[in-house]
Amino acid sequence: MTSRAIIFISLLAIGMVHPASSQEHVKYSVLGIEYIGESDKPITPIVISDSKAGAAWYRAAVLKRSELELTYEHVVSPALLEELIGDADSYKGTVQREREKNSQFSKPVSVTIITPQRRVTFSYDRESVISLLDSLQKRCKDDGSLRSDLSHFQDRIRP
Repeated sequence: MTSRAIIFISLLAIGMVHPASSQEHVKYSVLGIEYIGESDKPITPIVISDSKAGAAWYRAAVLKRSELELTYEHVVSPALLEELIGDADSYKGTVQREREKNSQFSKPVSVTIITPQRRVTFSYDRESVISLLDSLQKRCKDDGSLRSDLSHFQDRIRP
C-alpha cells in the first residue's frame, strides 16, 4: 500500500468517527429559553426536554453551565414537548414579520429548539417573548412547576 493510500484511509476513518461523536445531541429533543440581554437581576434559563439526559446535555453542552449553576430543568412527555416546540415554531413567523417592520429590534431572549432533525435558535424582544411565554404556560397547565418557572422568567424580564 502506498503512503498516499494510507493517508487517505486514515483521513477517511477520522472523518467517519468525528461526525458520530459530534452529533450526540441528535437523540435529544430540547426547548431552551435563555435571557441574553443586560439585566441587573439574575434570570435563570429554562430547559425543557423529554428526557433527563437531554436536559442535562443541553445545560452542559449548549448553555455551558455546571450543575452548580442554577438552571430550571424540566422533563415533560414527548407529546407536550412537541406542542411546546410547535408553539415556539409558529410564533417565530409572527416575530419575523414584526422584525421586518422594525429594524431597530432589541432581542435579549434566545429560544433554542433542538430535535433529531434540526437545531434552530430564535431571538426575541421582551414584549414578543412575553406573548410566547403566555402561550407556553397555557400548554403546560397540568405541570405546575414548569408553569411557575415560565411565569417567573416572564416576570423577571419585564422592564
